[in-house]
Amino acid sequence: MSALPQRKLFTVDEYDTMIKAGVFDGKERVELIEGEFVKKMTQGDLHIGCINFLTRFFSINYNENVLVSIQNAVKINIFSAPEPDVALLRFRSDFYSTGKAQPEDILLLIEVADSTVSSDRRVKIPLYAGAEVPEVWLVNLPRKIIEIYTEPVNIKSSEKRQKAKRFHPK
Repeated sequence: MSALPQRKLFTVDEYDTMIKAGVFDGKERVELIEGEFVKKMTQGDLHIGCINFLTRFFSINYNENVLVSIQNAVKINIFSAPEPDVALLRFRSDFYSTGKAQPEDILLLIEVADSTVSSDRRVKIPLYAGAEVPEVWLVNLPRKIIEIYTEPVNIKSSEKRQKAKRFHPK
């Protein structure tokens, strides 16, 4: 009987230790999703422009009680620290310099997607729902629409190690 290869899942704390040790040189952008390193896609001009627009919009239209965080990791659970394109966070006087934002800090997460629409819908949206993030937007660049997900609800999933959640799309 042959043994199946075992995968090592990394925690956010282990990931942070690797970052501090210089394991990642910054040339290859990765994020930690469900314990695995996932390579981030290169951004095209439309993707960059959309993020710049959203940054300006939220910076101008929200008060001092909200921080606009751009492409910074949020700690969703012990195995996941995705880097949403835009995050609206509750204000913290340390500006999150002493630790990543966690689900209770998050008001809104936005993923801007062109070639990753399907995987963002399949992986990131349920991940955010499982953490009970109150609202997530998926900016679907190919279709020129914004998919809005709110009210995370419990669902059973044979593909997940634990109970997953999903959002009701609006």
